[in-house]
Formats: sequence, C-alpha cells, structure tokens
Amino acid sequence: MSFTLAIIGRPNVGKSTLFNRLVGKKLALVDDQPGVTRDRREGEARLGDLRFTVIDTAGLEEGDAATLSGRMRAQTEAAIEQADAILFMIDARVGVT
Repeated sequence: MSFTLAIIGRPNVGKSTLFNRLVGKKLALVDDQPGVTRDRREGEARLGDLRFTVIDTAGLEEGDAATLSGRMRAQTEAAIEQADAILFMIDARVGVT
C-alpha cells in the first residue's frame, strides 16, 4: 500500500532538508534564507522498507491570495488536500506560534 505524505510547517524549519533525505537526493533547494521553496515538489521516498510519495511545501504563512505569500499558501493547501498524511514540522527552539 502506497500513500502520500505532505511536509508542512512555517518557513525555514527544515522541510526541504527532510524531503531531500527521504528521497535520497537533493531535489529541493535548501538555504538559510526563508522563502526559497515557493511551490510543491514531489518525490518518491523510502524509509526502511516503506515506500511512499512525499511532498515538500512552501512555508505556511498568512497572505492575500494575490500576493506571492498567498499563492505559496495556496500551493501548500493543495498539498494538504492531496496528501493521505501530514507531517507538521516546527523549530523546537521557537515552538508553535
């Protein structure tokens, strides 16, 4: 049985780094600067014997639909709808805000 996992969270919490680790290659850009990921990226992931589709998403922020942050949020919401499971990531140093 295969499933789809979306990695969701605020900007710069490590979503793209985890995505790259799960797919086993550097498909997503990673940078210390927030906002590098702007749309969804899918890959085939592997964790032990488990194989699944994983979706990397932009940082989840508020934004008017006409703005870049609003369009990024819409892409993240589309990934949530597409996914069978959500992995919500936080920065433990900052906590949930």
